[in-house]
Amino acid sequence: MALHIIGTALHHQAAWQRTVATVTDVSPYSEMQANGLKTDGINVAVAYVANDAPMTWSGRGKDVGLYKAAKGDRIEFYYDPADPSSLDTAAMKGWRGGLLMLAVTGGFTAFYVWFFWLRGRRVTA
Repeated sequence: MALHIIGTALHHQAAWQRTVATVTDVSPYSEMQANGLKTDGINVAVAYVANDAPMTWSGRGKDVGLYKAAKGDRIEFYYDPADPSSLDTAAMKGWRGGLLMLAVTGGFTAFYVWFFWLRGRRVTA
């Protein structure tokens, strides 16, 4: 998963175009999941320019990596030049999130190998 996050972020930074979007509307929502947990989030609407044409997008903020916003905020996005309605803010954060996940996973794996495989071994001659 970490390699996927790093790869996606690097691909979007290299192949997608950067734009600045203005938040035109924000509204909170809550949804109940099947297991009974309530999830809170925001619905957002943004206006931006892509391929020299004005565009708008609206939907759940988490779909584009946006978890906090206020009306009038200006947010940097990457968009797919082939499909300007595809937005991504995660690429703006870079590959550090993926590296953090890789470090945590690697640390857990090293601890697991030490604890269950190497800890009790005795060297006999």
